[in-house]
Amino acid sequence: MRLVKRSSVCLVGALSLGLVACGGGGDDDGNTDTIDPNGTDHTFVAASLNLPENAAEAMQLGLDIDGKANDGVDNQLGMVLGSIGALAPDLDLQTAVDEQIDQGDIILLANVKATDLTNAPNVGFLVYLGDNPNPPACTDANDTTCRKHLTGTASFSIAASSPTDAAIAGRIVNGNFSGGPGTVNLQIALAGGLPIDLPLQRARAELSSVSATGWMTGKIGGAISQEDIDNNVIPAIGDTVRTSFDETCDTSTQGGTMANMCNCEAGETGETLRGLFDKMPYDCDLTNAEVQMVVSGFLTPDIDLDGDGTNDALSLGIGVSAVAGTFTPPPL
Repeated sequence: MRLVKRSSVCLVGALSLGLVACGGGGDDDGNTDTIDPNGTDHTFVAASLNLPENAAEAMQLGLDIDGKANDGVDNQLGMVLGSIGALAPDLDLQTAVDEQIDQGDIILLANVKATDLTNAPNVGFLVYLGDNPNPPACTDANDTTCRKHLTGTASFSIAASSPTDAAIAGRIVNGNFSGGPGTVNLQIALAGGLPIDLPLQRARAELSSVSATGWMTGKIGGAISQEDIDNNVIPAIGDTVRTSFDETCDTSTQGGTMANMCNCEAGETGETLRGLFDKMPYDCDLTNAEVQMVVSGFLTPDIDLDGDGTNDALSLGIGVSAVAGTFTPPPL
C-alpha cells in the first residue's frame, strides 16, 4: 500500500548542479574540470536514498562542504535527523523513503557522461526527476514488494517538471567519481508531508565503483541557508513530530490535557515527543514554535556561504545508490 502520492514524495533530489562548474574556470578548491561533450552517456536510476539514522551514519554520509579539510566532514542537519531518529525510532524516516523508492514515487535519474568509467577527467554528473517507468514499479495494487523498475533493464522519461540544465563537473579515478562544488535542489517531505524545496549550495557528489550497471555507494551533500532552515526544515520537522504524536496520543476524542498526560500510550513515541516538545503552555499542542525552541539549539549553522566570517548555512549529506536505467538525456 502506498504511503503517499507522488505529490508528497519523501525525498527527491532534483539536482540543479550548476553549470558554473562547466564554465571552464577553476573553483575555490582547484577543480578545473569541464564536461567533455565527447563523453558517452551512461544512464542510471536511483535504487536507494539514505538519510542518516544516527550520528555515525551522519559522519559517513557527510562531505567536506566548506573546503576546510582540517574540519572533517560536514553534515550538521544529518546529525539532527539522526538524533531525532534515535530519540523517537518509531518515526522511521528511512522506511518512508525506502517505500517510495520501491513503489516509484521517487524516481531520480542520473547520467554520468564520461569517455571512460575507470579513469577520466572532465566527467559530467547530470541528474533529473524521472517519470513513466517501464515496466511499472508495482505489478498491481496487491504488490507489496514492487521495485520492478529497478532491475537494471527498465526505461524512463524525464519528468516535465525536471530541470534539464543540471550538471556538475568532476573526474573519475579508479572507478570513483568526485565532483563539485555546485548547487543541488532537493525536495524533502518527512513522514508523508508536502514536499519542501531545499536548495543546497556548495554541493558535492562522490560515487564509488561506478560501472555500466550502476554504483553501490555514493553521497550528495551541500549547505542549506538559514532562511530555508527556518521557513522549510523546521515546519517539516514539526509536521513529522505531530503526525507521530497523534498516532499514540488521543487529544481529540478524550480531551487530552497535561493532567492526563495528553492521553499518550505509556512507553510509546508520542509520550517521548510530548516530553520533548510540549513546552509552556502545556496544552498537548506541539507547535512549530515549540519544535523550533527544541531543535534550534541543534540546527546551528556550520557553513559560511558569503565569506564574512559568520556561519550562515547548515550542511546536509545523504546517501544514494543506482542501477542501470535507460532514458534519453537532453543535450548539454
